[in-house]
Amino acid sequence: DSTKKLLVQEKLENAGKALKAHGFINYFGMQRFGKFHDTHETGIAIMKGDFEGAVGIIMREKPGEYPQTIEARKRWATRFESIDVSKDEKAAREAEMKCARAIQRDMGRFMACENAILYSLSRNPRDYKRAFGSISKNMRSMFLHAYQSFLWNKVASHRIETGGSTEVRVGDLVLTEDKPLEKGGGGTSGLKGKSVQVLDEHDVEEGKYSITDVVLPLAGSRIRYPGGSAGNLFDELMKKDGIKKTDFERIGKIDREIALGGDYRKLVCKPSDVTWESLQYKDPVQPLLQTDLMKVNGIDITATTLSEGSDNDTLFGMVIGFSLPPSSYATIALRELTKRPTSSEYQTKLELSGKCERNIHASDNSS
Repeated sequence: DSTKKLLVQEKLENAGKALKAHGFINYFGMQRFGKFHDTHETGIAIMKGDFEGAVGIIMREKPGEYPQTIEARKRWATRFESIDVSKDEKAAREAEMKCARAIQRDMGRFMACENAILYSLSRNPRDYKRAFGSISKNMRSMFLHAYQSFLWNKVASHRIETGGSTEVRVGDLVLTEDKPLEKGGGGTSGLKGKSVQVLDEHDVEEGKYSITDVVLPLAGSRIRYPGGSAGNLFDELMKKDGIKKTDFERIGKIDREIALGGDYRKLVCKPSDVTWESLQYKDPVQPLLQTDLMKVNGIDITATTLSEGSDNDTLFGMVIGFSLPPSSYATIALRELTKRPTSSEYQTKLELSGKCERNIHASDNSS
């Protein structure tokens, strides 16, 4: 009815205006933590120098895989089942070599980390540092970057919860210089050309900086940490994981290819070129934007604006466009816009018609 339509239109308009005016907390998206949300756990193990633990996390059972892969991972987990590894290293090496060779063919062709580990251990069993080192540089770095991102997200949530998302406060870290690449900066990542400052009471009272100037560090050996509770939380989280700040320097000495100098990331991201349009439509699987193929085939969009009539079968949608700076996540912007998760676990439970979240609410009630 018209009342429902007006309420929907108002809600969509307010959401678009809020995203444009205030932006969103610049979290790292869940894809940063891998399909099974555990890449940061491997990073923690590497930071502690526990290469056996890191290999164990990569090789352990994962949900939803093909039966042959599940079985291969189970065989790997039980490769020392009848061996006292602490007393019989030779038998342990032989068992690991045999298992690695036996299950290699059962790992998918795109399981690059697992395949590299198994290839290495089939030739140099029990040498987990070498096995981890056989993984490509980009993949090895990914695990450590995931841990940096994990820390950043945790501290970002704390900073917003304790200090709000609209004003700077004493102890905040702000970016005072960020040179572009052509003027000696490091481009989209790295510390080159960047300078930061920890705000004191005078800086806050002066009003020179805004919330969009506030940054949080990606932990590393060459960065500066914020003051106050945000800075303390970095220490607390690392301590909980058994890690010290000096470990970031140690990693660079162990493996120069994945040295972690650190970086700075804006706490709040404000998209540019934000546009939106509220639409109504009938078919839940119809496109709301006309693709190039639709144009070639002369297929028109049947969705209409909310200003036209609607009935009980009408579905409401929003077409939104925006631009983001490098390393910010569109999925996080959409999560802020919709106030709903963007994870595959949530999205796959949604229904195309009726109350789209009914399966989710049902599972919540049963848990």
